[in-house]
Amino acid sequence: MKNWQTMLLALALAIFTWFLVTGREVIETWVEMPLVMTNPPEGLIIEEGMVEKIQVRLRGPKGLVGSLSSQNLSYPLDVSKLNIGQQVVEIDSSKLPLSQAYEIIEVKPNRLKLLVDRRTAKTITLEAAWAGELNPDYELREIVVTPDTVQIQGPATKLRKIESTKVVMEEDFLDKVPASWAEDVGLELSEEIKASPGQVRVEAFFGPKTREIWVKLPLTVVEPAGYKVSVAQDYVRLLIEGPIALFRNNEYRQDMTATLVFNEKKAAGQFDLDYKVVLPDGCRLVKKNPESISTTLDKK
Repeated sequence: MKNWQTMLLALALAIFTWFLVTGREVIETWVEMPLVMTNPPEGLIIEEGMVEKIQVRLRGPKGLVGSLSSQNLSYPLDVSKLNIGQQVVEIDSSKLPLSQAYEIIEVKPNRLKLLVDRRTAKTITLEAAWAGELNPDYELREIVVTPDTVQIQGPATKLRKIESTKVVMEEDFLDKVPASWAEDVGLELSEEIKASPGQVRVEAFFGPKTREIWVKLPLTVVEPAGYKVSVAQDYVRLLIEGPIALFRNNEYRQDMTATLVFNEKKAAGQFDLDYKVVLPDGCRLVKKNPESISTTLDKK
């Protein structure tokens, strides 16, 4: 029984001696600390030079150094005295959250070269654009954005150069082309600039490409009851505008007519009469040649 107590006491003394020796052993190590800004001046932003963490090389008792990893250590960087422009801020090792038991050997970085700017806001105009591929028989007629102005916020030096920005709709219509297409589109701005609203409504309007052509048509004459009709010419020429795809073959002529128009009160004699023109869908009449037809009416 006495031997058991003696062995236990010896073991305890050995463990105590080991802790005593290792606690006095001095080692070097690197410790990483988050950098936390304190007292930020209102309206100012740091554009460049700020780091998230610093590295500290230190020397201290092995036992204490080993416990650093379990501590939430951070370096407080007071930015209350920052001014607009570029300036150097020193990392003060005396402000490191470490006791005097540690010797600070090196800090990386030991200074920060900061670029400071003022946060401001302004209203800019928006320019809508479309960047898709389109059926070659169609064209973009109009593109509009709603709203046409937005407010942006960011560094004053960068906002000063911005008066407008583009909002680009990217959509392909290689086969069927709609009359209009609308999407919510984000603004093309750098990351440090925020817009309100961040998305706007862009609507594009499309239509077929058109061209003008002259067409020769036979003149249709339906004789009114009791009269014989003689006309100076039995054809007319029409200048029409229509989709280019329609004019690739002559089938469109089947939907075209030119018909002589008689007055309700008819009488024998010679007259200059108008004629009615019917055109295919999507076409419009630009010019008639002649404008009227010299017509003679004789009673039968």
